[in-house]
Amino acid sequence: MDRTHKASIFMLLSAFSFSIMQIAVKYTAQTIPIAELVFMRNFVMLLVAGSVVIKNKKPLFKEKKNLPLILGRGFFGMLGVFLYFQGTKYLPSAEASVLQKSSPFFVAIFAYITMKEPMSKADIISMIVAFIGVLFVTKPSASGFNFYAVIALLSGIFAAMAYTCIGMLKGKEESHTIMLSFAIVTCVCMIPLMFGNFKVPNLHETMGLAVIGLCGMLGQWFLTFGYMMAPAGKVSIFNYTTVVFTSILGYIIFGDKIDLLSGIGILLIFMGAYVAYVGKNKA
Repeated sequence: MDRTHKASIFMLLSAFSFSIMQIAVKYTAQTIPIAELVFMRNFVMLLVAGSVVIKNKKPLFKEKKNLPLILGRGFFGMLGVFLYFQGTKYLPSAEASVLQKSSPFFVAIFAYITMKEPMSKADIISMIVAFIGVLFVTKPSASGFNFYAVIALLSGIFAAMAYTCIGMLKGKEESHTIMLSFAIVTCVCMIPLMFGNFKVPNLHETMGLAVIGLCGMLGQWFLTFGYMMAPAGKVSIFNYTTVVFTSILGYIIFGDKIDLLSGIGILLIFMGAYVAYVGKNKA
């Protein structure tokens, strides 16, 4: 088995881990405040990444000039996760997942603006197709948009801003220290939000929180290894299988159904991702 096939397996494992995490979020968010869920999502990462950094005696950052980007990655990542969990609570699982997965299209825009990375014709076509798909899912009307669909879409935009910060830090900082900074910023920001609104979880809720933390960490770990083993253009498409997994699990566990417009929108976003994937591999 070559490295690309191994990387593809890691990406599928990452997608499955994140889909399990999302289902646990949807279940637990009915009784536990979102801030607690977000805190637990990154607390496990804080322990794991922190232990690696301490064991290897790595600094929190190599150069002071990189600190704004490191903090930006943490802050935008935190907003992305918080809004993603909020959208997951109220939307069908597949809709929340696919809107959050719109982040690569925004990454291309932000990378063009901040790092002058060129956009190919395939990138532009994929963004147009994906944008039409987003309109189908968010369902704009005379009375406005689907509020929670917009929240889920914003989670993808903030995630894209976080990924752009990572791109600007590439080769300048260690991956584990970037992950640790994300975990620290998130946990610190969530602590004030939990004051006066903290709920002591029961046994079932504790299990849900544990699954969120564990699967969130595993999803990040598998994703990192997948991208380390093969070029992103060859394996990034497998990231979208999260939507397939969450659609199936959401239907089985919660009875989530996807209406016709949302179904068309999800397919269009998939098509946009595939166009970008083919374009990158041809390049």
